[in-house]
Amino acid sequence: MEDIVLGVDGTPASASATHWVAERCAREPSRVRVVNVVSNLTADRHASLELLENVERVLRDRVPGQAVELHRADGAVSRALARVSSGADLLVIGVDPDHPLRAAIGGWIPVRITAHATVPVCVIPAGWTETDGDIVVGLADDTSSAAALDLAAHEASAMKRKLHVVHAWGLPGVVVESSAMEERPDRIVEEHRALLDAAVRSLRRRFGEVDIESDVVRSSPVNALLGYAEHAALIVIGTHHQGVLAGGLTGAVAQDLLWRARCAVLIVPEKTSTTDQLSP
Repeated sequence: MEDIVLGVDGTPASASATHWVAERCAREPSRVRVVNVVSNLTADRHASLELLENVERVLRDRVPGQAVELHRADGAVSRALARVSSGADLLVIGVDPDHPLRAAIGGWIPVRITAHATVPVCVIPAGWTETDGDIVVGLADDTSSAAALDLAAHEASAMKRKLHVVHAWGLPGVVVESSAMEERPDRIVEEHRALLDAAVRSLRRRFGEVDIESDVVRSSPVNALLGYAEHAALIVIGTHHQGVLAGGLTGAVAQDLLWRARCAVLIVPEKTSTTDQLSP
């Protein structure tokens, strides 16, 4: 049974995250731990309990009999959620792309939370609605995408969706002879295509039931992924174990993606085990 930790704060984005988890559990009931982080100095305990009970009601209205636990945690949001979610299969939070300042004031910074978390973190934008889009996963040049590729394939298999593997590249800013400049782009594209093809071959060997497409895109990683976001059900990116700030996708790129994408974004630590599937 999948162990999901859902962080809530009473915002519209939090409500969207709750609905995302409910739809996920509808495929097969999982254990859900709902967490509200409160400040020791300004905590309204009654309001926190009311919020948690409302979330529980939404989950059980969608999935009767759903296993739900309610928790209040003290301290900084990012560290508290990382602490509670340690050992879980998935941490889910919401984000309001239209109000980044409001989120910052409340300490609800997606990149900060993913930096502290040691488990995959799914970030759900306010206003999220379920779609029948593809699963899109970004392939980096380093090893930070390995776990992300596997989990993206698991998601595509469980949801019966197409998997789209995207690898972005850009020409380095160097001065070369004109003849070399004519040859270099083709050679660079071939190298990046070889990297992508190897990753796709590996996925197809292990996930033969999944329809996989791939693209090499000359662009920045964030713009390449955003190009697919409008029609994607989920975007998956990888990061090193230390968190997204130290990952194959830099903190600035990940933060830009989280604030601009209007679909769910799943951030997967490099060392996440792929023995247990995220999806039911």
